[in-house]
Amino acid sequence: MMLIKRFSVYILNQSIKIVLLLISVSSITSLRSLVYLNNNGGFSSSDFGFFPLNYLKTVYKTFTHLFSLYDSTFFYLGQEYAVFPYIIDTYIYTMVVLFSAFVLTILVSFLFSYAFLFFSKRFKRLFKSLLLLIDSIPDIIIILGSQLLVIHLYQATGFKLLRLYGFGSHVYLLPIICLSFVPIVMVIKIMIKIFEEEMEEQYVEFAIAKGLSRTTVILRHVIRNVMKSLYSHIGLIYWYMLSSLFIIEFLFQMQGFTPLLYRVSDSSLTSVAIIMILIPFGLLKAASFRFYERSVLND
Repeated sequence: MMLIKRFSVYILNQSIKIVLLLISVSSITSLRSLVYLNNNGGFSSSDFGFFPLNYLKTVYKTFTHLFSLYDSTFFYLGQEYAVFPYIIDTYIYTMVVLFSAFVLTILVSFLFSYAFLFFSKRFKRLFKSLLLLIDSIPDIIIILGSQLLVIHLYQATGFKLLRLYGFGSHVYLLPIICLSFVPIVMVIKIMIKIFEEEMEEQYVEFAIAKGLSRTTVILRHVIRNVMKSLYSHIGLIYWYMLSSLFIIEFLFQMQGFTPLLYRVSDSSLTSVAIIMILIPFGLLKAASFRFYERSVLND
């Protein structure tokens, strides 16, 4: 009986959280109706003002429409689409690009940061200076530069190295590389700092004094502590890459998911898009927290 009661309370709590999340997102996507009487975002002077009742009505309409989106359609770039399966297809495509770039960022950053420990002092200074220089270059310059490089190589050799644009099909490799390029620099800087702090800890000196090699200490102890410290930066990395994803999908003309957040006027559809963007972030945070929790328990 107690088990059934606990389960019922758990279901009730989760249901309340979901409803509050839906209401919160609906409130955000309906904000333009607070200052514009025209829900389509018109800029007519007669429509501009402060309309709290109109806002509440729009929030209610958006919230209730969330439960009937399955059979709905929407207009995007002059064409009418069914919400499903369009939203699922574009979502999967975008998430594949995003998480491929995320995994690539972590792996490449880890390899460079690990190799950094064995650089000479002079090369370490040069490497850090190079990171600062690359970090100062805007994302859009890197993206446009990569596109121009591929076009130049094609014109010079006649060899189409990479697919540039997603007109009518999906393009993966170059968007993934561009999306991960700047975050790799950021994560390398973070990991180098963590590695350097860990290498100054007393347990490292003690282990080396006992006869363990520097490489063994790093592989068995330092890396685990570095990964635990990196846990606190997972959210920053994800949101940084997500903000760049808008630019990537626009410049590569990808038939992706993010345009639903700013090109579609349906507030209900925008609400669903925001929630679907939050879901992988929540799962990523939960997975990284479990890893962090197990590491702490093992210690």
